Amino acid sequence: MFTLFVFIVVLGLLVFVHEFGHFIAAKKQKIGIEEFGFGFPPRMVGVRKVAGKWQWIVGKRDVPYSGNTVYSLNWIPVGGFVRIKGEDHADGEASQDPENFSSRGAFARFTVIAMGVIFNTLLAIFLIAGGYLAGLPQVIQENISKHAVVNDRRIEVLAVLPGSPAERAGIKAGDAILRIEGAEIPSADGFRNRVTQAEGQSLGLAVRREGEPIEITVVPEVLEATGKPGIGIGLAEVGTVRYPWWMALPQGAFTTFYLEKATVQAFGGMLRDLVLGKSTGMDVAGPVGIAVLTGEAARQGWTQLLQFTAILSINLAVMNALPFPALDGGRLLFIILEKIRRRPVSRKIEVVFHNIGFLLLLVLVFLVTVKDVSRFASPIVEWAKQLVQ
Repeated sequence: MFTLFVFIVVLGLLVFVHEFGHFIAAKKQKIGIEEFGFGFPPRMVGVRKVAGKWQWIVGKRDVPYSGNTVYSLNWIPVGGFVRIKGEDHADGEASQDPENFSSRGAFARFTVIAMGVIFNTLLAIFLIAGGYLAGLPQVIQENISKHAVVNDRRIEVLAVLPGSPAERAGIKAGDAILRIEGAEIPSADGFRNRVTQAEGQSLGLAVRREGEPIEITVVPEVLEATGKPGIGIGLAEVGTVRYPWWMALPQGAFTTFYLEKATVQAFGGMLRDLVLGKSTGMDVAGPVGIAVLTGEAARQGWTQLLQFTAILSINLAVMNALPFPALDGGRLLFIILEKIRRRPVSRKIEVVFHNIGFLLLLVLVFLVTVKDVSRFASPIVEWAKQLVQ
């Protein structure tokens, strides 16, 4: 129940902020907004201002747009939506109406559509900045700012190679390696040098996992991936990094743009591998997987949840910016084509493309959800037991 609650709050925040970006931009451009809702229909209750007085709308009663935005609270408490006047007209109807989205210039329409992505980026910046004020766990770079305060420095396992000596010994990502053969570890490179010199020898590791000490024995061997002796783990020095208030926001912006760049590169690599028919080597999580991971982040602490929510917001921004039909990037692509051709693409053709894209996205979500259910079967069973109880 806790995981489900946190997932609804996090997903709701991400979607609501995205839609709020569209809302603010449309208001600024004086484009008509028929409804701005928290949650998804059916409508629970709504309110709009008519002749200087607030008018309540109860239930899912249709309310013709008359120049007054309906602000609604809806029964499905995940995210929100904004219905912009004329955004989905396929026939160009009311194209001369100055409040109609389709009648406005390319710049105004581009701004309204792009603002959702921009607001998700801004949300990530503020979340990471807030985390830096309290202290965020991250990899310690050599060029880290002198103003940063780093606590709990440790050598942590970032990844474990499948089939490696480390995996067979039970080492997991997230483990902090404290000692090797009773000796303190000075650095990640120092650990690697010690392991390289111990091919075929049994090594005792003192590990901390979720705050608990664990003793693990592992035998280094020549790895096929590197051709060198090792145990098959990716290591880095990590710690809890905190910045003073005057540096938290710029550092949050720097980290956000760095993560956005890495996300774009990851998406690009995945698409390239798909086109070439190669294995992507990446796991894509759908709603179920995100819910499970959100619950795990929340249990690790609120700073980890902040960081995870920021990463989700970055992923949502990048994904929405992709030039795919039905996504914001697909709509922006049609506006760019309009400027290149110096005349708009037929609205009917654009709507057909977006509808096809939406159906493809639904199929993708379904397939990923099925995969998530098989991957996260145990947590899902635990959820079911908690709900029954």
